[in-house]
Amino acid sequence: MILYGLFVIWTGLARSVEAQAFKPNAFWFCLLTGLLAIAAGYLLKAEKQWLGRLLALTATLIVLGYYTFTFISEPESDASTRVALVIIASIGSLCVVTLPRSSQRSA
Repeated sequence: MILYGLFVIWTGLARSVEAQAFKPNAFWFCLLTGLLAIAAGYLLKAEKQWLGRLLALTATLIVLGYYTFTFISEPESDASTRVALVIIASIGSLCVVTLPRSSQRSA
C-alpha cells in the first residue's frame, strides 16, 4: 500500500509535467489519496488490520472510481498511459487488500 500511495502521488505530479503547467486539482487529489494509501500501509504494518483495510479500500476505490470515470467519459483528453497504469495498479491494490491472508504465522 505504501508503494501504491507513492505511485498515486507520482501520477499527480506527472499530470503537471505532461501539461507543462501546474495542475492543482490533479496534484491535491493524488496527494490526499496517496497519503491515505500510505497511512493504510502503516496501519496494516502495525497489525491494525481492520482500520488499515478500511482505509486502503477507501483510498483505492476513490482513485479507481475517479480514473475509470475520466478514462471512459473523456477519452480524448485523459486517456493516457499514466491513467491506464493507475487503473491497473488500483485493481492490483484491491486484489492485495481483499485477498485473505494465511492464518498461519511464523514465530
